[in-house]
Amino acid sequence: MLIMRTHVKREPCRRCHILRLFLGMVLGIAIIGLMMGDVFHQIGGIQPIYFGYVFAGLAILTFAVKFIAYQRSRAKQAISDKSDSQR
Repeated sequence: MLIMRTHVKREPCRRCHILRLFLGMVLGIAIIGLMMGDVFHQIGGIQPIYFGYVFAGLAILTFAVKFIAYQRSRAKQAISDKSDSQR
């Protein structure tokens, strides 16, 4: 006899989450495009290369901030190690 489980509570799979997110974003962009079409004409002078510059600039800025924070923490650790060794 075949036993069927009817009350199985499973979470949606990862593919379903990704698909739902994608479809929601496409729907949101379509709604924004329909409602605010005239606004997009005003920002039509933006070239796609600007987004590349922004992305690369943010990557370089993030690296610089993390590197400086790493250097400071390493310097503080070296100072604390010296004070511990003198005791």
